[in-house]
Amino acid sequence: MVRIAVFLSCLVFAVGCATTGSAPHDLFLAKDGVAQGRIIVGADAPPSTKYAAEELKRFLGEISGGTFEIAPDTVALKPGDIVLGCNAQFGKATKRKSLYASLGNESYVIENTGRNLLIAGGEPRGTLYGVYALLEEDYGCRWFTPAVSKIPKTPTLKAPSSTRSVTPTLEYREPFVADCFDGDWAARNRMNSSSARLEEKHGGKVTYFGFVHTFNMLLPPEQYFDQHPEYFSLVSGKRLKERTQLCCTNDDVIRIVTEAVQKNMREHPEATVFSVSQNDWYNYCECDKCTALAESEGTQLAPVLALVNHVAKSVAKEFPDKLIDTLAYQYTRKPPKTMRAEPNVIIRLCSIECCFAHSFETCDSMENVAFEQDVIEWGKICKRLWVWNYNTSFSNYFMPYPNLRVRNNNIAFYARNSVKGIFEQDVYTTLNGELSGLSGYLNAKMLWNPDYDEDTAINEFLDSVYGKAAPLIREYIDLIHNRVEAENIHMDIWIGPQNELLDHGVLELADHIWDAAEARVADQPDVLERVRAARLAVDFAIIERERTEGLKIYEIDQTARSLKVRPEFAARVKRFFEVAERNGVTNLRESQGDINLYKKELEAYTDSVSGPVRDAAKNVGKLEPGLSYRLYHGVWEALPDFSSLTPAAEGVATEVGMSFTQRRDALALDFSGYFFAPQEGVYLFHLRSNDGSKLHLDNEVLIDNDGLHKITVKSAITTLKKGYHPIRVSYFEAGGQEDLGLSVEGPGFTKTPITASMLYHAPK
Repeated sequence: MVRIAVFLSCLVFAVGCATTGSAPHDLFLAKDGVAQGRIIVGADAPPSTKYAAEELKRFLGEISGGTFEIAPDTVALKPGDIVLGCNAQFGKATKRKSLYASLGNESYVIENTGRNLLIAGGEPRGTLYGVYALLEEDYGCRWFTPAVSKIPKTPTLKAPSSTRSVTPTLEYREPFVADCFDGDWAARNRMNSSSARLEEKHGGKVTYFGFVHTFNMLLPPEQYFDQHPEYFSLVSGKRLKERTQLCCTNDDVIRIVTEAVQKNMREHPEATVFSVSQNDWYNYCECDKCTALAESEGTQLAPVLALVNHVAKSVAKEFPDKLIDTLAYQYTRKPPKTMRAEPNVIIRLCSIECCFAHSFETCDSMENVAFEQDVIEWGKICKRLWVWNYNTSFSNYFMPYPNLRVRNNNIAFYARNSVKGIFEQDVYTTLNGELSGLSGYLNAKMLWNPDYDEDTAINEFLDSVYGKAAPLIREYIDLIHNRVEAENIHMDIWIGPQNELLDHGVLELADHIWDAAEARVADQPDVLERVRAARLAVDFAIIERERTEGLKIYEIDQTARSLKVRPEFAARVKRFFEVAERNGVTNLRESQGDINLYKKELEAYTDSVSGPVRDAAKNVGKLEPGLSYRLYHGVWEALPDFSSLTPAAEGVATEVGMSFTQRRDALALDFSGYFFAPQEGVYLFHLRSNDGSKLHLDNEVLIDNDGLHKITVKSAITTLKKGYHPIRVSYFEAGGQEDLGLSVEGPGFTKTPITASMLYHAPK
């Protein structure tokens, strides 16, 4: 069998599309609903090429109404035949053999010879991608979601008149969103996502072993630390076992990690990329050798890159087609002055600190200005630069997040600066996040072709997925995007419903738009359900804003010491959960976001409340303003047992917060004393923290907000008699951003932070 001369074995060149002239006369694949030829495939073609033939047969048939036969390459060619892949008939048919001489594994050529149409590419995905290119670009097919596509109906199909050769700009393209994990969707949109369910018939994918944050996997502290603490981070003069990094310049560390990667490569031949990357926290090594290298290169990446380069050089001979991936992330983001990554090393640059409401090149935030410069500098010195990008609020998957308009600008900016691969992290732990389907489709179009028109992608998706409601949903999209642009509102990846984006009647107007959108498709049950699923984000934001406003969501009878949720709030909550459950929503945030737990939490609000009255404490003795506190140093992932710890400091605080301590990480606080209820009645407490916290009132847990998480507010209702009530607030902060606050509202006053006027302690 004739084979294309050279197919690059691993990755593709960013050379784009070349058109090489027109065919001598028209070539028809179908006329008046009748197929004009067959699909010719070699008997020994790879599974992806055989699947390409099945896909071509299916969709050409759907478009034209004709029946297309798949025939072996042993038959003689006749006019109108479509030759797929490099088979026995390929060499006889092509007039442009030079076009096929050096195709990468995702490149393809679509050639009109005037007699036949040839679609052939590098294996394993090139020929398959050529088929999808023909169907999409020449005949208008679109695959918006796994359930919604657009297949035009045209009984007469003319083959493309010109011949074109295409290589994707990006070698790695991943819209990391649960709605896009379907293998057929990913292949049809020409995504080689590591997370998609892409099989052999799809030509496989970019496959990671150890996707990210692998230091502990490669050299486990529980296995090595007790005997060799020198293998791990020296921080403030102490080697760390918990939340540690590696001492990357230690010779034994380099040897052990190299051996681990070699073992992984031998045991996982299917994998393309092997991660050697820092853990997902700080605590880089401060030993003399690591520090000297970092200072000389101007970046904490230098010790990491020294380790990674050694691994890459060591495995290159035995595994020339494998790649080593490491992060340029947070403290390692800056490029080095003189060090360079080995050719088989991927530098994966992360934009986690950035604002995603505006493009990197136009945003005036310090974070975006700095990141833009890092991309430019990395692009100058790195042969294989990939990017880890972000498209949602990871603490609130259903927060309206207007960043659709920046996708085209940012992906094009990456491509201009030598970025070869892009991972677009989105809502990945649940289906039907905030406009997730649209987000994934838009990313797919831009990742394949950074010049694809943004508005075209958005509008074609809306028109096909939401039908007559599409103009209204576009109105909503423009509403929130116009707001962040007009007011220069910055958005990081942790914003919540209290963000200023949703002020000034934006949510009220959005709610009216979605009412109108539902009404417009009320007679189309399938479309109506998709509209309702897309509305979840606005319902979530309204629910969260209203409930954090506290007692306003209730009809209150302070005399009877009872309250009942307003009917309209209860109805919205009921609708939210019914729609979410029907549409496969399982999580509301990246971690600790189980929708069932959220439902239980809201049931405490939507049920009528008429609890027992908590008696005030008796014989409290002499009290003074403020709460006693104890400060502890340490790293925890949940609130510790304070009785077993020795405090680093003690004192009196005038509020539940952190204003009295300069320490911001690796700490815990334990406040105790009394809360003074000025009147008998219903009270609502709000505990806000990052990381975990608990509120005890009258010696019972009233609010449990424990665990590692971003800023999260939890609330609880109780009925108190006038007087002093024992209160305790416990809190810990592991690292990164920190926050702590306690608010209350009750009879005669609205929501207010609890300060010294309500807090008391017994003096020692």
